[in-house]
Amino acid sequence: MKKWRLLLPMLICLLATGCWNRIELNDIAIVSATGVDWKDGKWVLSYQVVIPEAISSQSASNSTAAVHVFSTQGESFRSAVSKASQETSRRLYFAHNQIVIIGQAAARKGLGPLLDTYLRNHDSRETVSVFLSKGSARRMLEQLIPLEKIPGAAIQRMINNEEMNSSAFRQMTIHKVLLDLLGTTRATGIPGLIVSGTKESVDNAGQLAYTSTPSKVRLFELGLIEGDKLVGWINNEESQGLMWLANQVKKTTVSFACSADKNEPKNSSIRITHSDTTQTPKSSDGNWLMDLNVKATGTLMEYNCEGDLMNPKEIEKIQKRIEDEIAAIMQKGWSAVSKHKADVIGFGTIIHNKYPKQWLKTSGSWSEQFSNIEIKMKVKVNLNSTGLSGSGFKKAQEKDHQ
Repeated sequence: MKKWRLLLPMLICLLATGCWNRIELNDIAIVSATGVDWKDGKWVLSYQVVIPEAISSQSASNSTAAVHVFSTQGESFRSAVSKASQETSRRLYFAHNQIVIIGQAAARKGLGPLLDTYLRNHDSRETVSVFLSKGSARRMLEQLIPLEKIPGAAIQRMINNEEMNSSAFRQMTIHKVLLDLLGTTRATGIPGLIVSGTKESVDNAGQLAYTSTPSKVRLFELGLIEGDKLVGWINNEESQGLMWLANQVKKTTVSFACSADKNEPKNSSIRITHSDTTQTPKSSDGNWLMDLNVKATGTLMEYNCEGDLMNPKEIEKIQKRIEDEIAAIMQKGWSAVSKHKADVIGFGTIIHNKYPKQWLKTSGSWSEQFSNIEIKMKVKVNLNSTGLSGSGFKKAQEKDHQ
């Protein structure tokens, strides 16, 4: 009975309106995405705020944007956020913030202040996805995206779709970035965003009434962060090579040519449905060697070669061509990332875990030693399906006319 007497007031508080921690929607501005820029010696924070009336099914209109973007600036992050009260009637509410975009100038200045803010504030979620922008982060927030009313949510779905279906980039959250930058190698890779096409801003809801838009937001290049600063970019194919090196490929498509001739078009392709990269470090005379053993399984999606797929030797030949193509992609990724001396792959962590004593001698000059690692790659591809036809379409057509 005594227990019920203690619990009763708590139950009443939970059931009654006007209880502790109540948030009135009319008092807050729900932030769906945040942008970080560095301009004229100050941090410029931009907020993509949801307009509830514009996303309501009853009052929604194609000519009305579902979000409003505005910016504040200050010498520190929190001072910039606090100035939002000077130009908005509602308190910024970050609990539903899905992405943060960091402009290139801000990334070169350093991610430290942003990460420190996320570590200290209870209303900031570490599951927020992080992106870089080669230009202004604010401009990215202003772009409207077809099929989705809230651009921040659209970009979040974009990286989810990319990670599961192409694997040129992986989703990086504040939590993952913190783990990498506070970890052994203190380096990480963050996907970039650009406005492609005519580069005309799509910031008017009326533009979405057409069947196509002049520009679009897309994932483009991978930013390499060392310490907490941006040190360089690598392109999409190099980024995919990095994903193979780091054992981050989930599903992807690999195009290949029928022969080793570099001028021959890569007009055949395989859909990789499973892959695994085993990384084994070895020490030799003070230098490091990394054995990379890749095993991949996939389905043949396009076949425009002359060979007959009913012949096992032809299957082996195709598998060898795909293996060579994957190895070439990995080599491009390694050449790009080693040039920047930023261990975003995590080789240092693997060496640290396996050879902790030797790592103590290596860690002080790891950036230099990382770029000098010798890598050996062994790629094994298994075609689990070649489709219903034993030959390409042209070959089958020729047979029908004989």
